[in-house]
Formats: sequence, structure tokens, C-alpha cells
Amino acid sequence: MRALLLAGSESRRMWPLVGTFPKPLLDIGGKPIIQWMIEDMRAAGIRDILVSIGYQGDQIRDFLGRGHSLGVKIDYVVQKTPKSIADSILVAQEELQGEDAFIIANADILGEPMMFRRAQRQFKDLNAEAVISLTLTTTPQFYGIAEIDERALIKRLVEKPNPTEIQSRYAVAGIYVVQPTIFNILETTHDLTTAFQQLIDNKKDVYGSVWERDWVEISYPWDLIRANRFILDKVLTGKGSFIARSADIQQPSRIEGSVHISDGVVVRPHSTIRGPTYIGPNTYIGNNVLVREYTALGSNVLVGFGVEIKESLIYDEAKIGRLCFVGDSIVGRNVDIGAGAQLVNRPVAGETITSVIGGERVTVPRIKYGAVIGDNAILSPNVSVYPGVKIGTNSIVLPGTILSEDVPADTEAKTTHKVAFRQLGPGEEKKT
Repeated sequence: MRALLLAGSESRRMWPLVGTFPKPLLDIGGKPIIQWMIEDMRAAGIRDILVSIGYQGDQIRDFLGRGHSLGVKIDYVVQKTPKSIADSILVAQEELQGEDAFIIANADILGEPMMFRRAQRQFKDLNAEAVISLTLTTTPQFYGIAEIDERALIKRLVEKPNPTEIQSRYAVAGIYVVQPTIFNILETTHDLTTAFQQLIDNKKDVYGSVWERDWVEISYPWDLIRANRFILDKVLTGKGSFIARSADIQQPSRIEGSVHISDGVVVRPHSTIRGPTYIGPNTYIGNNVLVREYTALGSNVLVGFGVEIKESLIYDEAKIGRLCFVGDSIVGRNVDIGAGAQLVNRPVAGETITSVIGGERVTVPRIKYGAVIGDNAILSPNVSVYPGVKIGTNSIVLPGTILSEDVPADTEAKTTHKVAFRQLGPGEEKKT
């Protein structure tokens, strides 16, 4: 069965990470999201993949090529003006119209090969009109939600329901098996959820394929942190470590748990690396550094003396100066963080963490969550960044600034200090 992989969205909710880079190429645990996805498809026996590209599509095409290095055959269709998921499917109509059935999958999900196998098997065994993969979620407001009956027939679909609409916690997991008749419906509805609901209302059998294990959809920046944890558990936890022969782990340093340490990595004395953790090629870790669990460092990253990094993604060429704290954060490519900067990951008073997404302030579904910093940004020494704050690409934050709100791209941010003087009165004693 052929598969259509949807990789054309602009993904504005992922700002500032996608200003110059498509979301499917963001690295998780040393590989782009779309590569993990294709490897799972290949393991499920899917070798013929049609990729629908749009925003920054040339970068995706350049990376994947024809798929030979990944053991699959890849062709492309181009969505010239990315609009919706429905439009990214419709551009593949000519290629897929003659198929008996085909798979549709979003290029921003991480799961297991069995998700694909199970959906295909149910489609065949139940003689279904369509099958939609579902998974249980504790945050239904962020997903499309399906209401199902005791036979797993889907009765109703609701896209990102408000609290009064939540009647189910089965989230649409981004994998579908459909017949080509879906094209005719999409031509009139131009919305995938509406198209499936029309099939349901017309008494067609649309089944849910329930996936009981872990799964991640990457729709918001904080999903990358969860996705990184998912991948590092998948490839490292309980499976031992890989330390390249050319890596220079200088003693006394400590490696705890399962780690992947690539070629050319240098770890200076008295540092501790706690796995599961991924460290990319030619990365330098200075003295007395603590890299905590579920951290991924890209290639050519520089980490200075006394830095602590907790459950964060640090992309290629980033520099983190001495005595910084980076907690539950995402640091883009070629970011320069000066000495003493603090990317705070929890509110002082313990209040709920929020972040502005598409102009709307939303609650982040994490107890701890730090900053998101776009490519090429500069944080000067002693900058403090509050939880949930985002800093745009190419921006500069001047020394000593305390950031509690987002910084747009190509912007300078600073705190204006005013020194106040008061004359001491008679009899006031000097305090020591």
C-alpha cells in the first residue's frame, strides 16, 4: 500500500523554530523528525512513499532525495500555496486516484511501526471505508478528538474542542487509511475532519484504530521536548551506550546511564553526563558541566564551564557560556548564550506556565518548561528568561535583561536601569 506523507505545512505554532527551516527537518535525538517517520514506515513494510511538500519544500527534497539511503522509494507532489491539510492531500489526487486504498500520515508524529500495520490490518479485515489511528490523551483541547462506540466505529469528530465539547479523550493520531473516494469529498469540503464526518453521517464505516502505547504529535514547541524523551527512551533506555572511539572523555568525568556520544566529542574533566542523552559530532563540553537526562546536543555545540542543562534540545553550532542554566528549553542553531544566563523552567510562585501561540496565550501542559530561542539569536551575559518566553531569529538581548515576554525576530531587547540616590539623615548608621 502506498503512503502519502504530509510535509507541506508552514507550522506557525512552532515559531520561532521554523522561520527558515521546515518543521519535519527539526532534529530529535540526532535525526530529523521526518527520517524517524520514514524509518517506521519502512519497518512496517511501506516502501512507496509520496511526500506532499510546500513551505521550505526544497530543503525536504534535498534531504530525502529519492529515498535510496533510507531504503524506500520517494516521489513528490508540490502544494504551491500551502493552505490546509486537505489541500496538501488534493495535490496528490492524480498520483493516487487509481489506488484501491492508501495511507495518509502527518510528517510530525512519532510512534511505532505497529501503528501503521494495525491500521492497515483493520482496514482490510473490517472492509472499512476509512480507518483513523487514535490514542488516549490527557490534553484533548490540543487535538482532534473522536467519539467511538463499543465496536470502535467513529461516531463524531471534533477539532480541538473547547471544554464544553469534550466528550472523549481519544485523540486523532495523524495516520489514516482511506479509499480514493476521499478526494471527491475533499474537493467540496476542503477540510479533512469535515470530510470524515461526512462519511460518518452518510453511514459509511469509519473505524478508530486505538493505539495504547506512547505517541507524540509535534504541534507546539514544547512537544519537541516530549518527542526527544520519546526517541531517547526508544533508542537508548535499556539498550546500552554508544561512545565513538574518537570521543575524548577526560577523567575524572562521569557517564551515568545510556548515552550516545558521537565522533569528535570532547568532555573536559569533572563533568557529568546523565543518560539517556544524545551528544552530536564535534561538540565540546567544558569542565564541571552537568548534562542531565533527556538532553540532546547537536553537532559543533560548545558548552562552557559550570553549565547545567536539563531535558533540553540544543541545536547545531550553539554556544552556551560559563555558569548558565538551561532548563526544559529549546535552543536554535548558531545561538550564542552569554555567561551567567538563566533559562528558567518553573515559575517562582509555582503558577501555571503559559506561552503565546499565534497571538493567543495558552496553558503549557508541562510542570516545567523554559525558553524557545530561534536561530542566530544572541543572549548577552546575565540574561534571565522566564518560562514560556520565545526569542525570535537573529534577535539580540542585551546584558542583564530579564525577559517575561516574547522577543520578535530581528529585534534588540534591553532593560533600562535607573539608579536612585538618597541622602543619609543625621544619626543613620552605616550598615555592615
